[in-house]
Amino acid sequence: MSADTGINTAGAISHHVACADTADNSSNGHNNPATIVSSNGNPASVVNTWSQYINVVSDDIILIPAAGMHSIEQDFEKDPKHELIITIGSYNYSGTAGMGRGYHIHGSGQFINEGAYFDQMKAQFDWIRAVLVVKIHDVEQKI
Repeated sequence: MSADTGINTAGAISHHVACADTADNSSNGHNNPATIVSSNGNPASVVNTWSQYINVVSDDIILIPAAGMHSIEQDFEKDPKHELIITIGSYNYSGTAGMGRGYHIHGSGQFINEGAYFDQMKAQFDWIRAVLVVKIHDVEQKI
């Protein structure tokens, strides 16, 4: 992470998602929300899921199961870049000012309803209608 900007490369995403998810789920049973914002929606659409539902495929690809998320999908029709901001966080890790760490993940998304990623996620979450595949551009630690 750059000390000047607080911007992380996409390559650090596994660590950030783990910090927002694993410790809280295993140590105290709390689930941490993840908020997904269509940054070019007019107005922006906002939906939520649980951070433990996010699957990290690689350093720059994450998968998010979608039961709804219709507003985000509709925003993509108007935004050819499909830009998103996803926020995740955890109280169990030290941040920039004491306990608590939060991130903004900037990327672009695409909804899929077939193929290997969909099959993988459907096996995990039988209630999904689609998978939001997110290509990560950068990760910014906020607190």
